[in-house]
Amino acid sequence: MTFTKLAAGFIVISLLSSCSLSAQPRISVQERQETASNLDIKVVKAANTFGLQIHKQLALQDPDVNLLLSPLSISMALGMTYNGSSGTTKEQIASVLGWQGMSDDEINRGNQTLNTLLQKTGKGVDVHIANSMWLRKDFSFKKDFLDTNKTYYGAKAEELDFGDSDKTVRTINKWVEQQTKEKIPNLLAQVNPSDVMFLVNAVYFKGGWTQKFRTADTKDDLFKKKNGSSKTVKMMSQQGSYEYVKTEDYEAVRLPYGEGQMDLLVVLPDEQSTLQALQEKIWQDPSQLQKPFKKSSGQIRIPRFKAEYGKSLIESLEKMGMKIPFDPLQADLSRIAATPPNLFIGQVTHKSFIEVNEKGTEAAAATVVGVEKVSLDPPRDPFDLKVDRPFFIAIEDRQTGAWLFVGSIVEP
Repeated sequence: MTFTKLAAGFIVISLLSSCSLSAQPRISVQERQETASNLDIKVVKAANTFGLQIHKQLALQDPDVNLLLSPLSISMALGMTYNGSSGTTKEQIASVLGWQGMSDDEINRGNQTLNTLLQKTGKGVDVHIANSMWLRKDFSFKKDFLDTNKTYYGAKAEELDFGDSDKTVRTINKWVEQQTKEKIPNLLAQVNPSDVMFLVNAVYFKGGWTQKFRTADTKDDLFKKKNGSSKTVKMMSQQGSYEYVKTEDYEAVRLPYGEGQMDLLVVLPDEQSTLQALQEKIWQDPSQLQKPFKKSSGQIRIPRFKAEYGKSLIESLEKMGMKIPFDPLQADLSRIAATPPNLFIGQVTHKSFIEVNEKGTEAAAATVVGVEKVSLDPPRDPFDLKVDRPFFIAIEDRQTGAWLFVGSIVEP
C-alpha cells in the first residue's frame, strides 16, 4: 500500500538523535534502577522477542543489506493501533506482539511506565518521547479510544480540515520536523478523501560514549565483506575495561553511553562462522546476550558506520500470524470510530537510520501504520576485538533490558 491509498494513518516515528528538543528530568543511575525494578518485565520481554522475530523475517528476505529496526517503535505503533481493535484482529495483534494473557490495562500501563522511565535519564543520555493524534474534523471517533491513547501514551488530539490536503500535510509535517529536528522532513505526502486519522509518536535519544574514541586513533583498515572481498573503512580504536565475552560461536562487547544506563551491544561471529549462523542462534535464544558479561581489559576496534533501511512489514507480520488485521473483509477495528466503515490496516512501513562515530551514536527509525476503509565465560587474558566482518548490533537500555534497536551490519 502507498501513502496515497491511506484511509486512516497511524504514524510512529522513533528517532535517536544527537540532540533533543528540551531538557529532560535527570535522576541518578541508582534511582533509575529502582524505578526500573517496578517495570512489568513482560512488556519489555515481549517487545524484544517481537523485534527479533521481525528481524528474522527481514534478514531472511534481504540477507545482503544492512538491516536496522526499532522493536520499541514498532511495538508502540501497533500497541496504539491495538487499542482500536476487537475480536480476532485484536487476538492476532496480541499474539504477534507477545501480549497473550495480558489485559489491556497491563499492556498500556507497561508501555506507559517504559516510556516514562526511558525519559528519566542520567548524565550523558537524553531521551524525549512525544505523541499526537490528528483527526478529520468531520469524522466521529470513540471517546474511549482517544482517551486511552491520551492517558497511556500522552497523545493529544487535534482536529484538522482534511479537505484542505495541502494545509493538513504542512501542519503534520511541520510538527514531525520540529520533533525530529528536521531529520525526517516531508514524511506525509498527501491527504486523501478517505483518510480519517494520523497518529504520530516521536522518540529521541542522545547518547555519547562513556569513553569517547579519540579521532587521532581512527585509521584506515580493511573490512571483509560477505562476498569475500574487502573494502577500506575508518576503523575506530580504544583500550579499556569492558563487559566482554568470547565463546566458540562469537565475541561480544558492550560499549556504554553516559553513566552506563544504555549501551551499544556488538556481536561478532567467529571468524570460521558467518553472520547468518550467528543470527540463527540469536533468533533461537538471545538470553545469553541479555545477561551481564564480566569486565575484561582489552582493545576494541570498530568501524565508523552509517546505515539506512526501509521496508514494508506487512509480509513479515503476516508470516508471523497477523493476517486478519490486513484483510478488508475480516479486520475489526471497531473500537476506533463511533459508527465506523469497514477499517483494516493497509500499511506498516518501517524506515531507519544509524550512524556510529567517535562521539557516540545517532539513529532514527520511522514506522507507518495505515488503516484503510473499503471504498558465555570471559577470558582471563586481555582481548583484542576487531570488528572487520559482518556483525550484529543492539542498542540496549541496561536497566530495563529493552532493545531499542537491533540490526545486522553487512557492510559499513
